[in-house]
Amino acid sequence: MSESTGRPDYDIEHAQVLAAPPAKVFAAFTDPDAFARWYGPDGVRTPREDVVIDAREGGTHRFTMVVDLDPPLRTTYDGRFTEVVPDRLLASSGAWEGIPGQDVPWPSNLRVELEPQPEGTLVVVREGPHPAGSVELGRESWRTMFPRLERVVTGS
Repeated sequence: MSESTGRPDYDIEHAQVLAAPPAKVFAAFTDPDAFARWYGPDGVRTPREDVVIDAREGGTHRFTMVVDLDPPLRTTYDGRFTEVVPDRLLASSGAWEGIPGQDVPWPSNLRVELEPQPEGTLVVVREGPHPAGSVELGRESWRTMFPRLERVVTGS
């Protein structure tokens, strides 16, 4: 949290228009089956059995990512939703555990804003703060996840 504003610090922002209505995009972030199909950077999967999403304020937002080439390497996000507006906004705060090089849980915030557009939905993802030296890895992760997210929401 920013000491001056009391709001989360975000050091990553990724914005992209997806060719699907906001309701489908919202569902891809909140339905555990859909979420498990797209979430995770290249070479990492999110097993469905490790996804718990209760998309309401105070609801659980938990999942684990597994590195394909090193399955014992597991990174877990354990958080709570702080804001939920169906088909418009999701925000959560929590902590990551199991990140290589991080000895203690890393606190993090996520904010996903959805805005209807003539050609689909503008999706704006903000995340952070990230540990020193990991911001670009976080940005690249979102860049690689968005094509999979788009395939899930368009059914292609």
